[in-house]
Amino acid sequence: MATLSKLPCILPIELWLQIFRWATLSPSTPGFCTIKYRPFEVVDFHGLDDSTATKRALVLVCKRWRNWATPLLYEDVLLPRERNPLNHMHRYDDEDDNDTSIPTYMVHRVHLPYSSTTVTSPKPIEPVQLLAQCPAVEVLVRTADPFGSVEYEFDTDCPPLPNLKRLDWWHNNEAARTGGINSLPHVLVQAPNLQYLSIGGELWPSYLHGPPVHLPELTTLRLRRANAFLVLQLCRWDLPALSHIVFDHAQAGQLFEPLWDAFGPQMRTVELGVSLKFYVADFLAFVFAGCPHLEELNYYVHFTVTHIPRVGRPQAALRTIGLHAQANSFYAADSPESWEHLERHFAAFTEEHFPVLQRVKLYGHEWDALVENKAFERLAEPLRKRGCTIEIVSP
Repeated sequence: MATLSKLPCILPIELWLQIFRWATLSPSTPGFCTIKYRPFEVVDFHGLDDSTATKRALVLVCKRWRNWATPLLYEDVLLPRERNPLNHMHRYDDEDDNDTSIPTYMVHRVHLPYSSTTVTSPKPIEPVQLLAQCPAVEVLVRTADPFGSVEYEFDTDCPPLPNLKRLDWWHNNEAARTGGINSLPHVLVQAPNLQYLSIGGELWPSYLHGPPVHLPELTTLRLRRANAFLVLQLCRWDLPALSHIVFDHAQAGQLFEPLWDAFGPQMRTVELGVSLKFYVADFLAFVFAGCPHLEELNYYVHFTVTHIPRVGRPQAALRTIGLHAQANSFYAADSPESWEHLERHFAAFTEEHFPVLQRVKLYGHEWDALVENKAFERLAEPLRKRGCTIEIVSP
C-alpha cells in the first residue's frame, strides 16, 4: 500500500485557477474588474500590470499550466507603438503544438498610451488596428505620456468598441486634434455600452463642440481632474442612467454648478477622494445643494472640511454615510486633534438635517482601534439613540 507521502497530489482545476488568480494579483488588477461603483475603490490608473512576469513564468512550467494561465497572461496588455505584444508575450517551445494563433479574444483590458497613437502619416495606426481585433475588450486605459511625442498631424479613426464597459481617460489636447482614438467624444460614440468612465485633464475651449454623446448604460463617472471647459462638455452629454459620481480632486465648488444643474437630480451616490482640497473648502455644501435625491455619501473624514457642513435643507433621501479613516499628514489618528475633528463630523449628522439616516459605514483599518476608544462611544451614542446602525466594513 502506498504511503500518504507518495500519493499524487491531485487538485481540482477550479482550485488551480483560483491559486493562479491569487498569485497574479497586483495593484492594477481592480482596474480591469471594476465596472460597477464600489465605495473607496483604489484603482491604479497607470495601466501597467505588475504581475506580468509571474504570468509569463506560469505559462512556461508545463503544457497544462500554459493552458490554464494563458487567459491571465493576455487579459491585460500594453499596446506599444514599436511591436505587437501579443506576438511576443508567449515564449515557449512545444513541438507537439502547432497552434500559433494570437488569442485576441482573451484580451479584456488594453493600455493604449498616447505615444502609441501618434499620427505622422495618413496610414492606419497599427496598435489601433490590433485593438479592433480584440472583440472581448471591456476596459480601455489612456494615460498621459510626460515626455511623449506631439506628432499628431493627420486625422485618424476609432474602431467600434461594443463590449467596452469601462474607460479610464486622460485628455491630451494635442492628440485630440486628430479625432478618432485620440478624442474622447469620438471614442464614446463607438462605445455605446459604457458603464464606468473616469476622466482627467484640462480641456481647451476649441474642443467644446464635439459630436453628440449618448451613453444609456453609464452609471458611474469619476472625475480625476477637470477644468471649467471639461465640465461644460460633460454637461452637454446625454447620460440618463448616471447615478454615481466620484471626485478624486476638485477645485472651487462653484466650478461644478453646471454639472449639478445637468445631473444633480439623478445623483444617488457622491464620493469625495483623498485630496486636501476638500479639507480647505466646504465642498459638501455644494453636494447637498445640488443633489436633492442623494441616498449615499462617502468621503475620507480626515480629508474633508472640519466644520459642520452647511446643509441648507434637510437631506430627505440620504440613508447611508460612509466614512474612511485614512489619516492625513496634519495629526496622528488617535490624537486630540483627530478626535475633535471626528466630533465635528458626527455632530453634523443631526436628525434635523438628515431625518432618514439609517446607517454609518466605517471604512479602513484605522477604525479598528478607534472604535475601541471610549471617546468613540460618546460620538456614536446620539446616532444609535435615533436608530442608526454603525458598522465597520471589512476590506
